[in-house]
Amino acid sequence: MADIEKDYTFAIPDEMFVDDFSGSKTHTFTYKGPDKLTVTLPDDNNGTSSAYTQSLSGPVYPGEKTVVIDLTVSANAKLCAIADLLNGREYDLVATFTDKTMSDDTIYKEHNNFTIHDIYWRPVANIDADGEFASWNLDSDGVPILKLLVRDALSPKMRTYLGKSDMFVQVLEQFTLSTAETTLLTNFKTALNTFRARVALPWKFIGDTPDEALAPSIPFDLLTRHQSIKAAGMTDLMKDDVDPALPT
Repeated sequence: MADIEKDYTFAIPDEMFVDDFSGSKTHTFTYKGPDKLTVTLPDDNNGTSSAYTQSLSGPVYPGEKTVVIDLTVSANAKLCAIADLLNGREYDLVATFTDKTMSDDTIYKEHNNFTIHDIYWRPVANIDADGEFASWNLDSDGVPILKLLVRDALSPKMRTYLGKSDMFVQVLEQFTLSTAETTLLTNFKTALNTFRARVALPWKFIGDTPDEALAPSIPFDLLTRHQSIKAAGMTDLMKDDVDPALPT
């Protein structure tokens, strides 16, 4: 076996630790490790196995098996993500960050040398009825299906506030407002998005905790306009679900 460095491109979420791939983002990582990686499969007795690697030559516990990921074979190129996760990150890697400024001039730290280990959890192997390796968990194109690392920093109160505020904004956006009201709504949306980022993604903000972020106040003039819309029964002009009884 020889050590190699091999670049590969893999899907990443729009925001780290958030299960959202709507932006179709990808990132190029570099696998550094043996060209033929030996992987140990515990005897999990449930058709799958949480694979791992270790420096010893062979299984450690009874019932364990091994499988080799041979990256010298071009057909296995898509398995680089699995090999990278199992081989582990470099021991001397130090995380670095870039300052990013939000609309309210708040500065957060964006991780700029993350590895696949910061995005995904270790892969799972499928085991056949005889306890032998059957396959890795892959999609129809042969790309590994990996478990995403996610975090949820929102409290129930924060989630309720954000949900109600989004509905409030959605209603007002259906109507032509006065110039003053439009400015108030634009400023509120900016403050709302800033608050959302600070409470939903607190790991970006050094020295902050989600509870310290103040939710923006709703301007009274907008609240008055919202109440008049509700009184007129006009809040659902843009409902996504159409009443089947109505003509189309």
